Amino acid sequence: MATRKIPNHPNTNKNNLKGKQNSMATATIPHLPVLVIHHVLQFLPTKLAIRMSYLCKQWEGLWSSVPVLDFDEEDGPDDRLQHAKFINFLDRCLAFPKKYEHLDKFRLRMTLFSVEDEKKVLECLRFAVERRVKELDININNTYHCDWYCLSWRWNVLNAKPIVILNLENVTISDNHQPISLPSLQTLSLRDVSLTAASLSALISGCPCIHYLSLLTSFFSFHYYSISLQTLLDAKSLTYLNIECGRIWGDNNNDPISLPSLKTLFLRVVTLDYYFALSSLISGCPCIQHLWLTGYLQPYYKLSIQTLLDAKSLTSLSLKRVEILPGDDNINNDRKAVGLLSLRTMSLERVMLDDMTFGRLMSGSPCLEHLSVSLISDHIHIPRSSIKSLQVTNINSTTFRVSGAKNLESFTLISECSTQIESIRLDCCKNLKYLNIRSPDLQEFTLEFNGRKDRVKATIDIQALDYPIINFLGKGSPCHGNMFLH
Repeated sequence: MATRKIPNHPNTNKNNLKGKQNSMATATIPHLPVLVIHHVLQFLPTKLAIRMSYLCKQWEGLWSSVPVLDFDEEDGPDDRLQHAKFINFLDRCLAFPKKYEHLDKFRLRMTLFSVEDEKKVLECLRFAVERRVKELDININNTYHCDWYCLSWRWNVLNAKPIVILNLENVTISDNHQPISLPSLQTLSLRDVSLTAASLSALISGCPCIHYLSLLTSFFSFHYYSISLQTLLDAKSLTYLNIECGRIWGDNNNDPISLPSLKTLFLRVVTLDYYFALSSLISGCPCIQHLWLTGYLQPYYKLSIQTLLDAKSLTSLSLKRVEILPGDDNINNDRKAVGLLSLRTMSLERVMLDDMTFGRLMSGSPCLEHLSVSLISDHIHIPRSSIKSLQVTNINSTTFRVSGAKNLESFTLISECSTQIESIRLDCCKNLKYLNIRSPDLQEFTLEFNGRKDRVKATIDIQALDYPIINFLGKGSPCHGNMFLH
């Protein structure tokens, strides 16, 4: 069967196409300084950095001069073929002759299938330590037996003086009572790491310059961090502390708690020893700016209102499953006048406190702009006019009212309870612009506005009904359009 060759269009010959492709490539990837290219490649996994070398001649081979190695085995845990390719790629990179006189960062995300893989991890650790790595990030997924990979003390991993950042995940640190010395370490992050209380104390004590400490545990991992209060008190340079699922225990003494540099404190489901109270811990942090507390289902964390009001540097406060105890009426007026003068954001979720204590907390926060609360009474009175956004969740009352928020611009009501809300009333909210209501089931309810003349953009999200009955009360009924009914 004869075929006919179709001639090329005169404007689309090969030379023209090649010229256009080159011009497009030049326009897409402009000439960049080598330092800029190095900076870009530092944030890419090694495999992608190598692929970037094929973009143009200027990028060719530059990945080998970047002091960062980032290996991430992204495929499924049972893919042996892909795992073999990953090990082969790892070996070729480590054997590259021109690279790695020193390393700024070494990151390894890897799955273990055999004893040979454990040896490969040791080889990587030795490679990184010998090149005076500054940031070491190790995450090991062990599939061939139930125990997690044990981070060996060989190759001086926990005595590497140049390391500044150490991130460990899904590993075990053995307790062999050898000294730990990480004099340059400033950031320590452990996630699902198995180690004894003695090993944890030795690790933190061996980091005299530590600023950032994060101890995180998945709820299903059955690992529990236990740390002594004295270990934390000895870390004088600590500015950030984040503990999830753990225990802080004290040694029955009356020494005052002092963490003079701590600015951020996150405690999520952490057991506190009865020898010291949570209020004492917070009072011992005079520079604290961000406080997040999440207690157990029962019992709640207990915290006095005066302790919160004395934390003068707080800018953000988040409490969940916390009981705020009322203040002592015998406290002198000068101390009562002290408040959260820098607080801008506050979230109270499942917090137990009476109306008087809530009023005192609000009065002591004159610069508060964003407030989120849940499980409160049917009336919120805001004595200060600084609040701009208010979110209320889980209302257990048929009526709800907000008053006193003269500068409130956005109000959000999220009701996931079975209680039928009949009335929502907003008094003296002169600057209200946005109203959002989300509830699975509202049969009929009334929106009442008092003191608002301009219109309000309202979004109503009610999943159970196609056409809920909404009654608008107030001068001018200041609601219009933009209602989305689901």
